This record gives sequence, C-alpha cells and structure tokens, in this order.
Amino acid sequence: MKFINNIFNAVSDNLISGGAYYLIAKAILVTLFMTVTAWLVAVSLGVLVSYLMCYEKKVVSGIGRGVCFVFRSVPAILTVWLFYYCLFGRMSLPGMITGGLAIGMWGAGHFAEVLARSVKKEQTRIGERISSKLERVYFTTVIPQALEDSLFDIKRLMVHMLQWTAVAGYIGVNDLTEVMRGIGHRTMYPFFSIFFAAILYMIATLVIEGIFKLIQKGLESGREED
Repeated sequence: MKFINNIFNAVSDNLISGGAYYLIAKAILVTLFMTVTAWLVAVSLGVLVSYLMCYEKKVVSGIGRGVCFVFRSVPAILTVWLFYYCLFGRMSLPGMITGGLAIGMWGAGHFAEVLARSVKKEQTRIGERISSKLERVYFTTVIPQALEDSLFDIKRLMVHMLQWTAVAGYIGVNDLTEVMRGIGHRTMYPFFSIFFAAILYMIATLVIEGIFKLIQKGLESGREED
C-alpha cells in the first residue's frame, strides 16, 4: 500500500501540483515547434546543398561538399550557442526559433549527405542522361527517387533531430527536457521526472516511425499499381 501511495504522490507532485500539467503541455508544444522548424530547415537546405554537391562543375560541387562537411561536423550544441549568443543575439529572436534553425542546419548537412549518396547511385543506374541534364531533372526526377531510396536514413535523422532539441535548455528555452528537469528538482523526484520525459520522447519516436511506415506502405502500394 505504501508503494502505491508513493507512486500516487510522485504522479501528483510531478504532473499535477503547481500547474505542472500546464508547464508540461506547453513544453511539449515548444519541443514540437523546434523539431518541425529543424526538419523544415534540414530538408530545404539539405536539398539545395545536395544539388551543389552533385553539380557537374568541380568548383561548385567542391563548395557543396565543403558546406556539407561544416554543417554535419560541428556539434549541434555549438551551432545553437553560435546562433543564440553571436549571430542572433542582438535580434532578440526567440530561443526556440534560434534552436530550431541551428539544429536544422546541423541536420541539413546530414540530409544533404544522404541525398547526395543516393543521387550518385541513381546517376550510375540511369547513366549520362542525368549527368548531362542534371539541372532540368534534379528536383523533378532525381530527388523524389533519392528520398524514396533513403527513407530509413531520413527517418533516423529525424529522430536524432528530435533528440537534439533537448539541448535547448542551454539557451533558456523551456522545452520538455528543461521543464521536466525543473519539476524533478522542485519535487525532489528526479527519477520520476526523467523517466516520464523519456517515455514522452519514446512515444514521439514511435509516432515518427509510424509515419515513415505509412509512407513506405504508400510507396509500395503505388509500385504494385504501376
């Protein structure tokens, strides 16, 4: 009975009392906003960088590879600090936007690398028709096929970017990790707060994996119809 009471007290103190449920709900929205922002930046910028990496002229492709290397080599936390304290410090840009942009830039490097690798395989499979007319067919033919071929790697990258949002607390953003850490410190139940946050991140990961499974099934059914 005492064990059950302890669990009840932990749930009440960490998830209900002091408006904790409101703080947690708000933190989930902040984390979701940063994650979606990071994904949008990673996809849009990653496609552009991959285009430069696959360009026929060596100077342009070299610039693309260099940009990709910088983006994916610098740890996301350093990019977050650089954006928040240096680049956007005087613009009073909200931390969750800054964090989303910085994590998105880190993701763009990895996204561009994944796409460029798949594009090169596609070029080899199709032949010179892609190489000589890359500008015309890159975004309409090559990229859709590259995205389809790289779904697993893209899914894994999206999950990693979700996890990287946990560093936003370093720039004062009340994301899920930061709020749960504060609640655990207040209630003296750090294990419960950490465990609950981990459960929420696992649920989010399952949602992402479910979405990609649906995408994969849709692509497979489309092939069968063709």
